[in-house]
Amino acid sequence: MKKLALITGGTSGLGYACATKLAQHYDLALAYGSNEEKAILAKSQIQANFPECRVELFKGELNGHKTAQELYSRVGEQFTNSPAILINSAGRLRDGLFLNMDFSVQEEMVQEHLLTTMALSYLCLKNMYKEKFGRIINFSSVSANYFKKGQVGYACVKSGIEGFTKCLAMEVAHRGITINALAPGLIETPMTQKMVDELREEKSLRKKIPIGRAGRPEEVGELALFLCSENASYITGSVITIDGGRSLGDNSV
Repeated sequence: MKKLALITGGTSGLGYACATKLAQHYDLALAYGSNEEKAILAKSQIQANFPECRVELFKGELNGHKTAQELYSRVGEQFTNSPAILINSAGRLRDGLFLNMDFSVQEEMVQEHLLTTMALSYLCLKNMYKEKFGRIINFSSVSANYFKKGQVGYACVKSGIEGFTKCLAMEVAHRGITINALAPGLIETPMTQKMVDELREEKSLRKKIPIGRAGRPEEVGELALFLCSENASYITGSVITIDGGRSLGDNSV
């Protein structure tokens, strides 16, 4: 029986990029928020390219333990095996100066990014612990360590995810479970397209990013696939930056 990968935000952006790579080897449970049309298209594209991959969609916003529990239960109803791989990719970016935003927005970011990541990890780890195998990949960001105005909440939750990743990795490493985080920089997705286009027009990509371009989603997906493999069994508690060298210098993007 194929191992099962549960990917939140798995039908768009970086989550979808991870799904298209993991589909080569794993069955997929893809959680998504509200865009059902886009989710159905994503599923059909994956199955067209990988007909032996079973793909199931799970609709619903994730904002903490209760919704995570509901998702985990629904996945269990569809699949006979529990997730051996968990990729916590879901979460929205909402910029704005701290004092100019309603505080409820900060609370929502904590629930969506940090508490959901913690809750799903807690649920999936129980079976991983029993099976003596598991892979968890959490999504951080270069914003966890390289700051800009308007991202107080985002920097907070991503920093929290990095601490969570490292500490939890220590607790479960002896059971063959690895937990790592990816910290992307500017990756060209629908969410960042406007920013990428503006930087191209200004001819400032080279100034901001040493490699001189935005990252491609598939580059993030390939890294996730490697971390899920046996070849990465000695890597745990790591936060891996994938940003074209952006964090080496000017961090104002």
